Amino acid sequence: MTRTGTDQVAQLVVEAFDAGRKMPPRERLVELDKLLRAEIDQLMKRAREAADQAAPHTRRWYALTHAIEDAQFAIGFEIGTGPLSGALHVAELARRVLDLQRTIGGES
Repeated sequence: MTRTGTDQVAQLVVEAFDAGRKMPPRERLVELDKLLRAEIDQLMKRAREAADQAAPHTRRWYALTHAIEDAQFAIGFEIGTGPLSGALHVAELARRVLDLQRTIGGES
């Protein structure tokens, strides 16, 4: 059985949250960083489109705008050099993925 894109993203999120406990090799943390950033980029595009369609200064517009800003802040940081800092970083990227998905109202 093949996984859908949504299943792959969900698996990435779970793996990112488990990274602090399992401490995967640096190479895997770098790969998670790359994949989560790509997902965040796609979700931010969708969130911007939704924000453009929402009435300005409404609750939905603010929620979308804040989710985009929070994601931009998170991707502004590079992955740390240590295993714990790398694990914390990918976990934060995973949180941003979930926040964008929730705010947009669906999953990618």
